[in-house]
Amino acid sequence: MKRFYINLSIAILITTIVGINSDTTQAFGFKHKKNSQAIAVSKNHKKDYNIEDRAKYTNDIHSVFSLDDCIKIAIEYNPSIQASFYNQDAYKSRIGQAWANYFPSINAGVELSRTGNRYNKEIPPYYKRSIYNTSGYVPNISANMLLFDFGKTKAVADMAKRQYEGAQENTKENINIIIYDIKATYYNILFAQAQVQVYQDTVKDYELQLSQAKGFYEYGKKPKLDIVTAEYNLGKAKLNLVKAEDILKVAKIRLSKIMGIPEYINYELSDEMSLNKFGIDSDEAIKLAFELRPELISAQKEMEAAKMNLRAEKRNFTPNIGIFGSYGNNLGSEYDVQTGQFGVGLNYNGLNILRIKKQVDEARSTYNMTKARYQEVKDTVYFNVKKCYTELQTAAEAIVMAKLALDQAKEQYRQVTGRYKAGVGDAIELKDGENTYLNARLDFYNAVLNYNVTAANLEQEIGIPLKQAEEKVIDITQEDL
Repeated sequence: MKRFYINLSIAILITTIVGINSDTTQAFGFKHKKNSQAIAVSKNHKKDYNIEDRAKYTNDIHSVFSLDDCIKIAIEYNPSIQASFYNQDAYKSRIGQAWANYFPSINAGVELSRTGNRYNKEIPPYYKRSIYNTSGYVPNISANMLLFDFGKTKAVADMAKRQYEGAQENTKENINIIIYDIKATYYNILFAQAQVQVYQDTVKDYELQLSQAKGFYEYGKKPKLDIVTAEYNLGKAKLNLVKAEDILKVAKIRLSKIMGIPEYINYELSDEMSLNKFGIDSDEAIKLAFELRPELISAQKEMEAAKMNLRAEKRNFTPNIGIFGSYGNNLGSEYDVQTGQFGVGLNYNGLNILRIKKQVDEARSTYNMTKARYQEVKDTVYFNVKKCYTELQTAAEAIVMAKLALDQAKEQYRQVTGRYKAGVGDAIELKDGENTYLNARLDFYNAVLNYNVTAANLEQEIGIPLKQAEEKVIDITQEDL
């Protein structure tokens, strides 16, 4: 026999469905009252991840990538980001699964049977026939639908919604981390390029010095030791150049891997490291981080989900109200009996007071744990923002000091080079001047690198890109280097 359940409150159900849809429309848009560090991704951007899609990035094609280009490519091809999107989808489906309690549950089937009663020979034939032969197939259908469960389903759906929102924030946080990795690697490539240029200049200088040493030796003005020293310096400079070029190649491979196109390295970078100051103070940075940092918002959603779970567990003490109906027909039997049923019921499903009490206790402890975790994340964000902000100010001061040291080293190198050309300086003095100048140039580039990476780290901790001021940390041209 089949039971058929009909919802008596269609209007309530339609209202509920509309509410569900309005709550779950934004699956991939990173919209917020302020710009997010995680770049906005439209619904049209999401697609089934396929490793073949990145085949267009082959080393036969040369490209020039800006920093924004690298970030956009990573969002499209980085498998970790794509995995976050699919994980986000999985959490979104749980909202519909929770609300499905208000949708009808249908059962249908058919049974083949033959039934009869035993009788003795003394019963008249007329009674034998009427008692014995009942057979046929029995199609049946039944359904039931929940009308009201005192908020249990809503609490579970609210919990699922908070978990989905937390998954969205986790996606943003993952993008935040990858954006930082891209920026740090991008700036390291720029530093590696500058390092290669420094060693290329050094090789040229030592080649000139070797030529000068040979000329002085031929005229008897310098000993052969100067030639040996110049050859050694040139060999070491070439070795350093090879190492610097290798560091550059590895950095580009790392950037390609983060972007999700690890085989592709035939590209150049168009941006330069910035020397602009950032128009933000410490208090504003902390305020923005508390509002926008995805990790902190995710912890908040986790806390809210635990609160909804506690509410759901408490409501397990309440019954369910629903309607049911069924219909069956003994087709093929001698009497062709049809049966039907319809009604409204109130019931408890597996009520166990002790178990429910302990589940409530567990849910309350989980909620308290998530509150403590939220505060822990908030304290960590506060500390990291303060730390990064302080490091950014120190990094800016280090650029000024490094530039001063570079100017002094450059002047010293100019003097010792002039002395050697005039024949009054020696190879050791020249080598010391060259090393000082070389290290000063690298120290300056390293200070600029540290400033940019620290700024990217602060952006990650806040959750948004920092606005650059027009004022620079220091005004400098390529000739100053």
